[in-house]
Amino acid sequence: MKEYEYVIKKEYSPVRKEIEENILSKVHKILKKDYGITFQHKLIGSGNRHLVTRFVGGNTGYDFDYNLILMSYREDYSEKEFKEAFINSFNKAIKGTQYKFAENSTSAITIKVVDQKNKRILHSCDFVIIEYEDDDAPEEGYYYIRNLKDGRYQWAFRNLSKNVDEKLNEILDYWVDGWRAIKDEYIKLKRRQDKHSFVLYLEAINNIYNQTLQDQRNG
Repeated sequence: MKEYEYVIKKEYSPVRKEIEENILSKVHKILKKDYGITFQHKLIGSGNRHLVTRFVGGNTGYDFDYNLILMSYREDYSEKEFKEAFINSFNKAIKGTQYKFAENSTSAITIKVVDQKNKRILHSCDFVIIEYEDDDAPEEGYYYIRNLKDGRYQWAFRNLSKNVDEKLNEILDYWVDGWRAIKDEYIKLKRRQDKHSFVLYLEAINNIYNQTLQDQRNG
């Protein structure tokens, strides 16, 4: 079983600040000027709740996940053109930083800082380009650009766990130390499953919420 540890806020806060105030700020400007694309960015899942972890003794470091929510753009852009526009903009924005280049992964654009001497990743960040089908109900899920094995791109739908914030509030209202229970459940899931951090965060909330309902019924 993998052993994970929480990264202290003092360590990861400067990294998050650089991503948001330097890199993403530049990406916003480049995309608007060069491609006519505007978007909002949102840190999601575990990183947004200060549940930043890393594998003890590993070489993958810790990571952040952001959704890049499309706001305005040309209607004739294809999925491939969207992805390439963002990748080109990130590569321009990270010049002069420790990040070397933006990788085009299956569902995200990834940037990372690598300790070349020790051959390990210090930290990384995944950016997913998304669009809501219904702006009035984004909690239902969203469409994201996915790379297919044959080189094509498509919009794929990702369902989200419903009422996450409501479940979290009910947990915190019911338990004296509900947040500790969530943290313990989250890191337990990290040790057992190889999934994105934001997915495991949702699972941790749902698991503790179900325990809360069970306790209420038994009480």
